[in-house]
Amino acid sequence: MSTLSTPISPALWAAFGLLLLAALVAPLLSRRRRAAGIVHLVLTAAAAAVFLVLGAGAVFGRGMAEARTVSLGPIAVPILLDGLAGLFLVIVSFLAAMSAIYAVRYADRFPAERRLDGFYAALPLFVLGMAGLVVVNDLSAGFTIAWQVMAVASFFLIRFEKNAASVRAAGKFLVLMEAAWFLVIAGGLAAGGSLGESLQALGQKVQAMDGAGFVIVMTLFVLGFGFLAGVFPLGRIWLPDAQAAAPAPANALLSGAMLKIGVFGLFRVFFCLAPSAAAFNPRFWGPALAAIGVLTLFVGTLQSVKQSDVKRLLAFSSIGQVGYIVLALGVSLWASTASDPALRALAAVALLGALFHAVNHAAVKGLLFLISGNLHYAAGTKDLNKLGGLITLMPASAVIAAIASLSISGMPPTSGFASKETIISAALLSGAVSPVLVLFGIIALFTSAVTLACYVKFFGLAFTASGAEETARKQIREVPLPMLLPEIILGILVILQGLAPSLFLGGVSSAAERAAGLAAVPGIGEAAAGHFSALTPLLILGLLVVAILAAALLRRSAGSKTRAVPTWLCGYQQLDGKNRYVDRGMFAALKHFFRWTGGGES
Repeated sequence: MSTLSTPISPALWAAFGLLLLAALVAPLLSRRRRAAGIVHLVLTAAAAAVFLVLGAGAVFGRGMAEARTVSLGPIAVPILLDGLAGLFLVIVSFLAAMSAIYAVRYADRFPAERRLDGFYAALPLFVLGMAGLVVVNDLSAGFTIAWQVMAVASFFLIRFEKNAASVRAAGKFLVLMEAAWFLVIAGGLAAGGSLGESLQALGQKVQAMDGAGFVIVMTLFVLGFGFLAGVFPLGRIWLPDAQAAAPAPANALLSGAMLKIGVFGLFRVFFCLAPSAAAFNPRFWGPALAAIGVLTLFVGTLQSVKQSDVKRLLAFSSIGQVGYIVLALGVSLWASTASDPALRALAAVALLGALFHAVNHAAVKGLLFLISGNLHYAAGTKDLNKLGGLITLMPASAVIAAIASLSISGMPPTSGFASKETIISAALLSGAVSPVLVLFGIIALFTSAVTLACYVKFFGLAFTASGAEETARKQIREVPLPMLLPEIILGILVILQGLAPSLFLGGVSSAAERAAGLAAVPGIGEAAAGHFSALTPLLILGLLVVAILAAALLRRSAGSKTRAVPTWLCGYQQLDGKNRYVDRGMFAALKHFFRWTGGGES
């Protein structure tokens, strides 16, 4: 791609300006928190709308696809809004709009005397930093500015509660994010990069690197972006504590969007920068990434089952879900080395699976963290052992949580099933490249079952179990409609992704075809058009409907009647904490068997 000096779209600058304006104006109104929330919403949603239009244009070939350089005073910053950047810009902006809507009434959870100026200043700057990281095309000045804005803004969001745990979590987060930034910058410098140099120019410099030097550079990049993406064991160090401390709107962005920026960096490194190097060997880096992905999804998911705190459970689960994406990247690189063209085509399928799961996980995990905000808002606790029976008190939240839980567990016909099927099938069918890929596919399939156990626990203890003494002492009701609205939107999106995966596979395929580096993967368009997951969800949905109708017919034919009786409490007269299921008792054998995976019960 050529590097042009012509201006980039004024709309992109306008969107950045709107976010800066939100960070300046909304805090001034923080004493009138409802007004501050509305101003923040209007400005952030306007910026998000601009980003969505620009991102969709890049995905479908109607926007800027050249690398261009802009000047920030004496600093030259390369900018690239290709299909890949457009796709991740859509993820960031959509979740930013949903979080802004949710934040208007979520702020009522804080005491009236609590100032929210820091919250309303940091949230739009967090979005600005992530959007900047997506569109900058260097690993020097522009990357540094965007990274620091993102890291510092999220630091203030994590420590917003200002208790000992949140302050400690925020401090650790900032130190590790600075370490991750340093690793990426060090990788660029080790490759011979200079200030203001684009990734394409840096790629030309790595062409002649020897094998040892190239391995060092790539290792630095993997560690830096792996920290941000949350891969094991790096994500275990910071993500659960940060997510447990942050407010729910920030949680949705941390897990749904920020982790994807780390994934975006891995895409850029392995498909844009690395292939130009003579020392790049997919037979080494493919297995390495696939192994990292399998370890991440396996350990992260098993650690999530061991958590009692809702947000920590969701955070460990995020680590596991990122593992699926990294596995797919490794499978794609590995399959690309096959001599058989049919096997090489699986590289495109795995690549599409990685992108599709990134989109799916952004929507589902953003939704689940907003649901965790509902629980905290209504019941005043995040402890699953102090929840229960909320399905009758918060029915709308329960339905939305059920949809999200089924999806992230990979149950058909949901979005999680569609993207996980793509990744796991690509791994299993690539067994001719290496039998190890079949093993990795089996582990991923087993881990999906563990994910289901995790969310059976989450949904069961929070919504369908007998009410705990904590909920019995509180007047609990459904959260306000403005908090439910973004969850309903995300829930509908999750359902559409599951029922019509071909539409979304077509979108990610279009993004890949218009992305630097990814377009070189053969068969991207054909893989989306012919992928077998397009009809599978509808077929499974039809079978489920038939099974439900058959069960209802059999039940009626027996003439049985339903009786409503009080829950049997094993001889106890009253419900309390001594005669209800608690976290430590659920899947105890599974947790004991895999105790060596660590994670501990929170």
